[in-house]
Amino acid sequence: MIKPRLLKFFCTTLVIFFSAVTFAEDDDKLQFSGFARLVLGYLDDKDANYLDYDNSIRIDKESLIGLQLDYQALDNLAFTGQLIGHTDKNRDSGIEWLYLTYTPTKKLKFKLGRQRTPFLNYSDVIDVGYAYPWATLPQQTYPRHFFSTFDGAMVSYEIPGKEFSLNIEGYWGYFDEDIVVAERTVNAKTTNFSGLIGHINYNNWTFRGSYHQGRTDVELNDLSEFSEILAQFGFNQSAESLKTVGLTEVFQLSANYENVNYFVRAELNHIQADFVFVPDSDGYFLSAGYHYYPFSSYISYSKNKADYDQAANEIPIGLSPLLDSLAFSYQAIFNQLPVDSSEAFTLGTRWDIQPGLALKGEISLIKGQGDDRAFFTVNNPEFGRKALLYLLALEWVF
Repeated sequence: MIKPRLLKFFCTTLVIFFSAVTFAEDDDKLQFSGFARLVLGYLDDKDANYLDYDNSIRIDKESLIGLQLDYQALDNLAFTGQLIGHTDKNRDSGIEWLYLTYTPTKKLKFKLGRQRTPFLNYSDVIDVGYAYPWATLPQQTYPRHFFSTFDGAMVSYEIPGKEFSLNIEGYWGYFDEDIVVAERTVNAKTTNFSGLIGHINYNNWTFRGSYHQGRTDVELNDLSEFSEILAQFGFNQSAESLKTVGLTEVFQLSANYENVNYFVRAELNHIQADFVFVPDSDGYFLSAGYHYYPFSSYISYSKNKADYDQAANEIPIGLSPLLDSLAFSYQAIFNQLPVDSSEAFTLGTRWDIQPGLALKGEISLIKGQGDDRAFFTVNNPEFGRKALLYLLALEWVF
């Protein structure tokens, strides 16, 4: 069921839609576009949830509507704004993009304002399901809610060639928003946030590599206070292991091949951050598909492995009740950290009903190991960390 606040937002977007269309009739400098997706999900196990999907049909997790306005103020100056309304309560509806584009030459482009953070290959279109073949991008490589916007500047330069083209992008900025870390919603501020991205197109091949980094300060007052107590007792290693300020880095590589008949796509990434609640994570996916218009069928495999830093072993046990309490409280912080290492095998089909409208059906076998959370929320301790997830997605661009 759509929340009242989202219903209100959807009504507002419709008003914007008709207003934009009317205005565009008088001024061809304004271009209006949009996208929407309706995603139904079902998990075939009553003992757990997976990304909030359970053994009932859910439509409120990844369904959304987006509207975009592009205004060409001058030949080399344009404005872009994008609004998105989410049905997922964990994602805020509102302005997603709001930036100016200055194009002094055909090869050089500058953007200034709020933009999507270009961490991975499909970051820019993660909400536009029509742009990729799968019902959803794999959680093991594209963790939900990881992709934020940033406020800053981006520059791109294109080097065209007869057989290949090269595009280089660089950006700098910051972001300040709430994120979910180890099932806690906390404020995170990243400054000196920057990245470098390279794209190479060669015949039917597309390659991408990128590096991103920033200094992040996560607001965890209780953890900071406990760290100060440990430092006062002289347990500096333990106190340092609970720091909430440090460097965050993301590394990414991808390769895609596609022709009229089939495609092969692969991507890997490494994410690391100097925080106790954020694990180092390695993820990748490999997907192959066959086109038989108006259908495409595909098979995918994705996997990620998450590791936390080890707890320091310097607080003695058995000397006093106070030290025992400190040691047990310190160790409990590490014991409660969720390990989301998992893998997924996926089969799916896409039907392009007409230009701009597609229907996708997908089934994924999700597997975790041992007591790892593996993105599951467990309702029964006997749950074996294995379940089938069924997804049906209707994608629309206009």
